[in-house]
Amino acid sequence: MKVGCDNCSKAFELPDDRLPTGKKVSFPCPGCKSKITLDLREKPEPAPEPLDTTPDKSTGKVVITPIAEKSPDELDGTDLKRKILNRLKDLPAMPKIIYKAREVMGNPMSGFKEIAEVIETDQAIAAKVLQVANSAYYGMSGMVSSIHQATVVLGHKVLEQVITMVSATSLLGSHLKGYRMGSGTLWQHSLAVAMCSRLIAKDRAPTLENDAFSVGLIHDAGKLALDRYLLERKAQVDQALATGVNFLEVEKQVLGFDHTELASELCTKWKLPENHVSAMRFHHDPGASKGNQLAYIVHTANHIAQQSGIGSSFDATLYELDPEALAFLSLDEEDLAIYNKTMIEAVNQITQSML
Repeated sequence: MKVGCDNCSKAFELPDDRLPTGKKVSFPCPGCKSKITLDLREKPEPAPEPLDTTPDKSTGKVVITPIAEKSPDELDGTDLKRKILNRLKDLPAMPKIIYKAREVMGNPMSGFKEIAEVIETDQAIAAKVLQVANSAYYGMSGMVSSIHQATVVLGHKVLEQVITMVSATSLLGSHLKGYRMGSGTLWQHSLAVAMCSRLIAKDRAPTLENDAFSVGLIHDAGKLALDRYLLERKAQVDQALATGVNFLEVEKQVLGFDHTELASELCTKWKLPENHVSAMRFHHDPGASKGNQLAYIVHTANHIAQQSGIGSSFDATLYELDPEALAFLSLDEEDLAIYNKTMIEAVNQITQSML
């Protein structure tokens, strides 16, 4: 049997005759010594495939068809949403280093050495953490030579943001053909929203600073799940766009729902805190969030980022700021201009360090 380690990503072969059938076993990874668990018990039969029992429009007869066997154009909004949710497991998981780093940093008994050891378990992320730590944005260009030093000079709060940021680069860097977004476009926009959300939270809700950064970074992650389905319906998408609507409206018209409706499922998959769900769900409509401050922060940051031109899609100017957002956050147009300028400088400095 081929076994892989979730921590260090190494794979190795175990002789089948050495595995105890019908049991759940754990053993240390030969590479990193973290625990690997194998469930060798019999698996239950998979749940039956959802069936569509909608009467045929021409004959009135009910034809029972597994949803998975229906062509994309035959799926209505409810069936399509169910199919997409069933396939969320196909989306890449957030790197485990994020969870482990947060766990260690949340332990008051942990020191900088323990945090550094967690980061160093993923060499690719460790290298990017050093790049970002040495960026002009953090004012230490060329001065940070080790992960341990980075943990000391950055501090827990900033370090958590950096780890989240560099871990999301591969997740958000895809070419989204269905949305007409080139490689890296969604990543640039997401980074801009994250930085701007952090700035707003720092001024208006300091305790939400890290949450604002994290939600700002992944607020559009639902698009990763919907892109292929929009691409399959290119003709319908073109027709909708021709009427002058934005992609949020296109999603509703073509698919029957939008990317924000996948928020809770994505948050569950990625084991994110509950307060992130509402902010992701209502980042386009914070008025429906029942006063969720995080939703208003990310909504306002998203508007600023769209207007800035950083990673913006061609429909950026079609998204409007909720008229109540400025009053809710006690901001004015002058504040937005300041955030815009600071955000652009920050994104430019960080992205240059990661090239």
